[in-house]
This record gives sequence, C-alpha cells and structure tokens, in this order.
Amino acid sequence: MIKLVLQSHQSYIKDMKILQHEQGYYKKKWTGRIPIALVFPNEYSVGMSNLGFLFLYQRLNSYEEIVCERVFFSKTDKPLSIESSRPLKDFRIILFAIPFEVDFINALKMLFNAGIPLSPENRDHIVLAGGVAITANPTPLIPFFDGFFFGEWEEMEDAVVPLFVEWIDNKAKLIESLNALPFFWTSHQPKEEVKVAKAKNGFKPVVSRLISEKAEFKNSYLIEVFRGCGRGCRFCLAGYLYRPPRAVDKVALLEACKNLPEKGKVGLIGLEFADLSLLKEVWSILKTKSATLTFSSIRAETITEDFLPFLSTTRSIALAPETASEKLKKRVNKLIDNELIFKLLEMFKAVHLKKVKLYFMYGLPGETLEDLQENVKFIRKIVKSGFPFLFRFTFSPFVPKPNTPFQWANLLEIKELEEREKFLKRELKGVGELSFEPLKLARIQALIARGNEETGLVISQNLTAPTSKLLKALEEAKMEFKDRGSERFPWDFIKTGVKKSYLYAEWKKSLLGIPTKTCRVGECKTCSACSILES
Repeated sequence: MIKLVLQSHQSYIKDMKILQHEQGYYKKKWTGRIPIALVFPNEYSVGMSNLGFLFLYQRLNSYEEIVCERVFFSKTDKPLSIESSRPLKDFRIILFAIPFEVDFINALKMLFNAGIPLSPENRDHIVLAGGVAITANPTPLIPFFDGFFFGEWEEMEDAVVPLFVEWIDNKAKLIESLNALPFFWTSHQPKEEVKVAKAKNGFKPVVSRLISEKAEFKNSYLIEVFRGCGRGCRFCLAGYLYRPPRAVDKVALLEACKNLPEKGKVGLIGLEFADLSLLKEVWSILKTKSATLTFSSIRAETITEDFLPFLSTTRSIALAPETASEKLKKRVNKLIDNELIFKLLEMFKAVHLKKVKLYFMYGLPGETLEDLQENVKFIRKIVKSGFPFLFRFTFSPFVPKPNTPFQWANLLEIKELEEREKFLKRELKGVGELSFEPLKLARIQALIARGNEETGLVISQNLTAPTSKLLKALEEAKMEFKDRGSERFPWDFIKTGVKKSYLYAEWKKSLLGIPTKTCRVGECKTCSACSILES
C-alpha cells in the first residue's frame, strides 16, 4: 500500500511539472460532469503536436457537462491523466485518438496496465476510438473496443455529444444510439457498412490553443489552412482518406490569425493545396504580430519565389521526394523532378535556413537495385553541391496501407529489406546525417495496417513479449491478398467516398508506370470523392 501511494504521489508531481510547461489547458471540477479520458497511445511530445487530438480536447471541454482530461502512453508509468493524475479506471468514457497503426499495441497495453478488462463484455467502461488509423482499418481492435468513429470530428460532434450526455449511465443504450449514426460502427450491433464523415468546403479552420514546451512543435499554435490533397500519391493514406481537397472558410481563418497572441510560434497545417494568395493574407496578419512560422513539411511543387517570404522566420524545412528514380516516381505518382530539389535548395539560401530534411522510401513496388542506386547518386550530388545547410536524409521501408491503391501490393520479406537497408548505409557512408526507421517496427506496422481480428488477438497475447516474438507471431498470422479488383479486404465495410474500383485502376496504372494527373476538384467524378460537395 505504501508503495502504491508513493508511486501515485510521484506521478502527480510529474504531471504537475508537465502542466508547468503548458498554456491553454483545462482543469475542471469533476462534480456533476461526465469524465472523458482522451487517450493518445503514444508519447506526450507526439500527441501534443497532433492537431486533431488537440482540437478534440478543446471541443469536448467546451461543454459544461463534460470534463475531458488527456492521457498519454508511458513505458514506465501506469496511465494517468495529465490534468489531475487520475487513473484511467476513473473515467466513464475512454476515447482513444489513434493516428498510427503501431499504437494499436500501445492502446491495448494502456487498458491492460490500467486494470481494465480487454473484453467489452467484462467491463462497464465505454471504450471508443477514432483517428486516421481507425478510419483506415480498425479490425484488429474490434475484439476489444466498444465502437469506432469514422471521419472528421466537426461533422460528428453535434450528433455525438448529446448522446454522451443522455446515456452516460446506460452503456448498452449509448452504444445502440451511437450505432444509429452513419459514421459509427460497433461489433455489438455490426452494420454492413459505415460512412466516413467529412466536412464540406468552407468549414471553420481547426486551431489549437494549447501549447507546450515539450511538444515536437515546441510552443506552437497549430492552424489548418486547407484539408486534403489531390496529388494522388498512391502510397499515401491521408491523401485518399481526406479526399476531396477542401478549403477552409477564409474569413474565419483570417480572424483566427488575428486572435493569436503577439510573438507566437505558428504552425501551418495543410499547405499542399492551399491558395498562395490566401497564404499571403495569413502571413500579412501574422507578420504584424511578429509571429514565427513553422511547417511540418512542404510539397516541393508548391514552393515558388513568392512562397519564400513565409520561410523568413523558419530555420529548418522538410521535403519528401520519396525516390530519385524516374521509374518509381511514375509508379507512386509523385512526380517531383530531381532538378526541382536543387533549384529549391538554391532558393533557400536567400532565407537563411539552417537544416534541410529529405525523406525517402525503399522497398517500393517494382523497386530494383538500379532504383536504389539512383537515390544514392542523387543524395551524393546534393552533398557535393556545397549548399550551406545541415542535411538529414531519412529512409523508411514502404508500408502498404488500406484504402489506397497500394493495398494490393505485396510485402517484401524482411531479409530483403535488410539487404536494401545495408546497401544504402554502405553506399551513403559519410555523406551526412542518415536516419533509418527501425525495420522491425515498420514491419509490425505493415502487418497491423492490413490486419484483421486475428491480428488483434495475436497482439493481445503478446503485450509483454519482446518485439521479435510479437513480429514472429504477426508474420504467422499474416493475411495474403490476391491481385484482383474483387478481392475482399477486412476493411471493405468502410466507405471513404473513394470507389474501390478507382483504387484498383490506380494500382494497375502503377504497375504499368502510368501517372495520374492532380485532382480537378468538382470537375470530374472519376474517384467519386467530390460527391460530398454536392450533398
């Protein structure tokens, strides 16, 4: 008992220290309110840089009837809320926000470590989830969760929150009522399909007002300036889930910028399709406030001479060419010309950048040794060109994602990926800062991403096992998919708005090396995503 009290006190002190590094958090009394744990099953720094998570925290706490507190994954501590250090068990509703597939493991670990039964039938707690990874394929978590939300919160909130309030004391009735909504799915009363909720053009921009010194985007106010991308990169999950590209309400966006504090650090999210004239208006407002701009990453094609002023307060930038191979560019449909990268690096000299990060993938469908050699030549040429930047080259193994054209792609054996990683490390030795995503974790991500309920059961049986043992068990339960348009996937019940036949056509074009043009929003109905703009 003394040990438990001591651990609780230490966790309380730890959480109080975290709050000292934050501005804009909510600390509400529990009496007479519905306690909701908003759980991000990854590190604090990652969750505090996730705009969707921060937005949901703000929106739930805007209701007088609700007290919402954040809980993050920790390898060493039991899951406790940041605001009051309460254990997960104290919350009636436990709502997970899950953007990454590997965090399915962390989510189950958190429930297990909190002493909450993994089986829905054996607990009173209402355990729900949403987020990008859930919208793509939640089936590994179906045996353990009471239900899932699919889509964008602002389109769901008005229907969901009143049900939370009305049926908080009746779990069965709450799940039944939520299941009447088209964007909710539960194994208690499974439906044949669920529709992903999406906002239409002119939605209010999502703005985070909670900042933290410990976030990856340190002390940054995050603002969404556009949603979705129509470039059609065939590996990109977000690109297909968030179709069609949609603009925020201009007046609301500019007003949000005006309401930001002086000398703030501002992160702009969703620059891929954003209108340059609108960004100039945003920057003119932020400049009067002596704001500093940050960017998670920028699409290379969007950067022009007119864009450079936005980088005047930025010290690092990230670009993702993915591959230097012309053949693979066409296959993945990311047609960034290699010479454009050099042109941009030359332009960056004018804005005093210090660090440039470049992201690459390997193990792509159809990749050969010659394609890897193209990457090596490209990177060596960059380093030898004498640009005054600190370069970081990051490599990640390709992971096929559900609801993308590459959901039909085969997984390379891990030994083959290891050989390709060794080749890149050997050939790029001494060129600068190199970073490789851990292969085993990437492999686990791939197996979970296209997994089913058996995948989840394997995870639950290996929560305390070493990574190598979990990987072996997942490999043994791996699903195999055939290259045919009629192939049945575990996630086919999710209707994203993009036709499966379109995805398969894109897969076939990829095999032939045929690129697809950028989205013409509202002008075509090829993929069917624009139908939400008409409803």
